[in-house]
Amino acid sequence: MGLSFMNKGLYGAHMTNLISGSKIAISPLPGALGAVVEGLEVAKLSDEALAEIAVELKAAWAEHLVLFFPGVNLAPADQMRLAQLFGNHIAATTEAGGDYRNAPSLRDEGFPEILVLDTELKLDPRQTAVWHTDVTFTDNPPIGSMFVMEIAAKSGGDTMWSNQIKAFNSLSQPIQEFISGLDANHGRPPLTGTAVHPMVREHHVTGEKVLFVNRGWTNSIVGLKPLESMHLLEVINQTAERPELQIRWKWTSGDAALWDNRYTMHYALNDYRGQRRRARRATIYNV
Repeated sequence: MGLSFMNKGLYGAHMTNLISGSKIAISPLPGALGAVVEGLEVAKLSDEALAEIAVELKAAWAEHLVLFFPGVNLAPADQMRLAQLFGNHIAATTEAGGDYRNAPSLRDEGFPEILVLDTELKLDPRQTAVWHTDVTFTDNPPIGSMFVMEIAAKSGGDTMWSNQIKAFNSLSQPIQEFISGLDANHGRPPLTGTAVHPMVREHHVTGEKVLFVNRGWTNSIVGLKPLESMHLLEVINQTAERPELQIRWKWTSGDAALWDNRYTMHYALNDYRGQRRRARRATIYNV
């Protein structure tokens, strides 16, 4: 398929950096983005110790854009503790907490900020089987997501991410210059609201330029005629969705992932029909 297919057993050969004073290791994955974090036991850490570790996790997140935690088995309370280290507001989907698919949360268990995505609840997995960035149809999109796979599909159900810093750099210089001064409309009414965002943003640490357009929610470019907008968006989307810019993760029950919503897109494969798949997502905002 031409994709960077990453799973357990492939990252051990790559350089590992131990977090200071702990047994936690961060191993960058080969390819366009991603790193694996091993040895993190959130439930055994005090808030102070977790905050110290988070300093290095944040640095790794800024560099690698997606952090994978294989077999970490985060309980909802630990998922929340970890998510809160990366943003000051956690919500199920939108900043106000609602979900456009009417997916349930763990409100009855005391965690209204955690969304439940379960095939037994008859949610349509095709809704996320498209390249997208979460909740860009709001004025203040989330900065990231803390995702826990409770029950992985026995086969299929992988997720892919694409590096949107590299996507911008893959465009020709004239296109880069042209879109750097443009805004785009995001949203799919009446399913969602709408918002306008710059097509190009900057990384909060490095200042690198980042493409902020996605096939799932970006519907037009402000100021262009419909035909111009349609064709330019298609050029940009095809560039951003190239396999060379991607990483792919094969889920095992108990895995978790923290992805940066500002600088990546993702695609949840819909190839596990008839199988149970249950995950929890905490959406991270800065407000």
